[in-house]
Amino acid sequence: MRPLRALLIALALGAACATPAAADRFALDYQGSTIGVLPLGDVTLDFDVTDTRYSVLARLSSSGLVSMFERTRLVASAEGRIENGQVRWERYDLDHHYSRKHRVIGMFPTAEGITAEINPNFRLWGEPPTSDAQRRASRDPLSSLVAMAVDVQRTRTCNADYPTFDGRWHYTLELRGGSRDRVDSGGYEGPALRCRMRYVPVAGFEAGDGGRRRIPEGDIWFALVEGASLAPPVRIRLPMGVARAHIALARWRRPSVEIDTAESVATTPTP
Repeated sequence: MRPLRALLIALALGAACATPAAADRFALDYQGSTIGVLPLGDVTLDFDVTDTRYSVLARLSSSGLVSMFERTRLVASAEGRIENGQVRWERYDLDHHYSRKHRVIGMFPTAEGITAEINPNFRLWGEPPTSDAQRRASRDPLSSLVAMAVDVQRTRTCNADYPTFDGRWHYTLELRGGSRDRVDSGGYEGPALRCRMRYVPVAGFEAGDGGRRRIPEGDIWFALVEGASLAPPVRIRLPMGVARAHIALARWRRPSVEIDTAESVATTPTP
């Protein structure tokens, strides 16, 4: 079950004027399963995006088959800015409980590179370890997901690479292909773009990281919401031997948000 857990982890971390500005918020719940019915875990993603800023909060908890091998619970968050359609991360935090262990990671970019506060620190850093240049060229895992969603919404294509660094491991998420589809589940009914997604390990890996190295190529669906700032993911399908793992949307919420950039923030949630 390490490939699915690793993907979930990987998947699974103003303007100064007086006029109100629109913001997009998506609060999404997902359920993971294999062979159609066996539970794997639950994931939630909360996106808050404006024309110039974004923040995202993720929660993951394993269940069923995954918990039999390695119980996992994590909370991750990321924030940053959006400049000319480019996602530039500023902060990533991870609180991860797994296999009776607990690790906390905080990362942020500086002029000198990437500062990472890790407790407890990693004992091994891989062969080869991630270089400073690779860290600087990467986003954190959640910001990579935001970048995918922003790009798909803007271009309606799946043709980009997303170098990613999570504190130790450096990998590239590749989106390719691209076919129009329709999704009707979890409260979302509408068009989606189905992309082929490939996880390419680059640095920071050890021989014992086989699960992280061999994540198979899968599919990810992005909801194409008219007028939105991003195309949130609504489905992931990943081969697992003779079976397939599915991460499917269970609940779709898009709260209504209005931001006064000069004074305060007012939020009126809608179901």
